[in-house]
Amino acid sequence: MSRSAVYALYALLVVIWSSTWVAIKIGLEDAPALLGAGIRFAFAGVLLLAFAAATRRPLRTDWLLATLLAVFPFAITYGLVYWGEQHIPSGLTAVLFGILPLYTAVLASLLLHDEPLSARLLLGVAIAIGGLALAFSESLELGSDDLAAAGAIAVVLSPLGASIGNISTKRRDGGRVDAVVVNGWGMLAGGLLLLAASALSESWGELAWTLESVGSIAYLAVIGSAVPFVGLMVLLRHLKAQQMSYIALLIPFGALALGALLESEPLTAQAVAGAVLVGAGLLVAQRRRRGEDAPAVPQPEVAAPAGGVRRAARLARLP
Repeated sequence: MSRSAVYALYALLVVIWSSTWVAIKIGLEDAPALLGAGIRFAFAGVLLLAFAAATRRPLRTDWLLATLLAVFPFAITYGLVYWGEQHIPSGLTAVLFGILPLYTAVLASLLLHDEPLSARLLLGVAIAIGGLALAFSESLELGSDDLAAAGAIAVVLSPLGASIGNISTKRRDGGRVDAVVVNGWGMLAGGLLLLAASALSESWGELAWTLESVGSIAYLAVIGSAVPFVGLMVLLRHLKAQQMSYIALLIPFGALALGALLESEPLTAQAVAGAVLVGAGLLVAQRRRRGEDAPAVPQPEVAAPAGGVRRAARLARLP
C-alpha cells in the first residue's frame, strides 16, 4: 500500500469513529447497553461473512486470532465502554479512553520486538493525554450517578482489550489472513458473547424498535464496525500498533470538528489549545532518533475545528 493510501485510510478511520458516537448516543436511548452492542457486532459479523461468501472467499481463517478479536476488542472493550458510558459524561469517557496509547506502549514493548518502550514515547503520549484533558476539562467530573465511579473504572480498563486485539493482529496476521473473514467471525462471536452477557444482566423488553434505534444499529454495524475494523487490520500491516493507538487521541477532536461543521458551533481557545498539545505530544512520541526509519503514520492536524466544549463533548464518545 502506498504512503498516500495509508494516510487516506488512517484519516478515514478517524472520521468514521468520530461520527459513530452520535449514533451510539441515540442507540443507548432505546436499547440496554450490552444488548445494543451485541446486536451491533453480531449484525456486522453476519454482513461481513455474507459478503465473503458472495465474493467466494474461503470462510476458513486463523481461528485463534478470530477468538482473540471476539473476546478482547469486540466483547470486552465495547462491553465496558457501552456499560460505562451510561454512568459518566461522554467528555470524561473521551479522556479516560485516551489512555489506550499507554497500554499499547507497554504491551507492545513486551510482545513486539520492533516496538521498544522509550522515555520519548512515554513523554509524548503523556503530553497528548494532557492536551485531551485540557480540551475536555469542563467535562472532567463523575456526575451524580450512583455507579459513576464504577463506570469510570470500566472505561479506564476498556482500552486493554483494544490493545490486546491490535497486538495480537500484529503477531499473527502478517498479511496472510483475509481481513474481511477474520473480522466477520470475530464480530459475530463477540456479538454473541455480548448478547449472552446481556441476557444474564439486562431486560430485553426495554429494547424499543424505533426508527432511531434501527438506524443507529444499522449505521454502527456497517459504517462503524464492518468498514473501519477491516481497515484497521489492513493498516496494522503497514503501521506499528503504537501508531494505530493514537487514533484514540484524535477521535474526540474529530467529533468536535464534526460538531463545528454540522452545527456551526464556535471555536474555543481551550479546545484548540488541547488539539495543539495532542499534536505536539504525537510529534514528540514519533520523533526519530538518528538512523531510524521515517514513520508512515500520518501527522494529525493539530488545529482541528472545535465547537463549544461542553456541548461538543457529548459527541466525542470513544469506542
